Amino acid sequence: MTDSEPYWHAAIHQVMPDLEINNLVINHEGLVNDILIVNEEWVFRFAKGEYGQELLDLEYQLIRLIAPAVSLDVPSPICHQPEVIVYPYLHGEPFLRKTWSLQDEKQQQKLADQLGTFLKELHNIPTKDLEWEIPQTLAADSSETWVDIYERLLVKVYPLLLPHQIQWADELFEPVLNQPKFFDFEPVIIHGDLVPYHILYAPEKTSLTAVIDFGLTGRGDPATDLGTLISNCGERLVAKIAKTYPEYHEILHRARFYAQAIELQWVLMGVESGDKYWFTAHLGNARDVG
Repeated sequence: MTDSEPYWHAAIHQVMPDLEINNLVINHEGLVNDILIVNEEWVFRFAKGEYGQELLDLEYQLIRLIAPAVSLDVPSPICHQPEVIVYPYLHGEPFLRKTWSLQDEKQQQKLADQLGTFLKELHNIPTKDLEWEIPQTLAADSSETWVDIYERLLVKVYPLLLPHQIQWADELFEPVLNQPKFFDFEPVIIHGDLVPYHILYAPEKTSLTAVIDFGLTGRGDPATDLGTLISNCGERLVAKIAKTYPEYHEILHRARFYAQAIELQWVLMGVESGDKYWFTAHLGNARDVG
């Protein structure tokens, strides 16, 4: 997609004709959206193709369902048209593990409580009486999906691994292959991609303020959200959410699996797609599991 500012100025003015554009940040990194930040005041998300438009429409519906149910801010669209949604820019910086680790124990627990409360609220949103069907999350959370991933790993990734890495991978996938009830769970609404740059932190308040990007949100395994947090923030942090997230210990075994298996999945995606980005996607993660 073009980086031409005149092109994007015209696209923005098709949606908000009177908006004066003083500053424009263009982000093409999204897989299905081009994201434009205007004046650090508005976020425009333009769909990339028909599939992107379908996901954008779905995300709009989900956000309207989620927003009143959670205590942290989420994007609140003020405009929804074919191929684009617009919402006020949510201020904050990515919630990094280092940010948490530099706090005293009381403040660490406060931040963990915010995360746990958000997850409890999100995962307990009622869905039975809705007039529309919430789709499955795009995050991998089924036995069939992970067995397929494992079989592809054997052929395409295992030959690249050292013996001790193969042993680790075999042990990691043992319950997936040999425990029929490993993926037994009650589907709930999950975020699906709780990485640090989707959790916003306000240094002046020493507090979490918002969660953004619900592009992978859908019905799925609540342990996937915990697993993403463990992968990026470490279990030392995530363990503290148990005070506000009652199901923590019940789903921890699957969360630990997701936290580690995602690295192998990314390598597999890199091998299969030829995109080198996936080979480095795990760099900087916490590596604090179990």
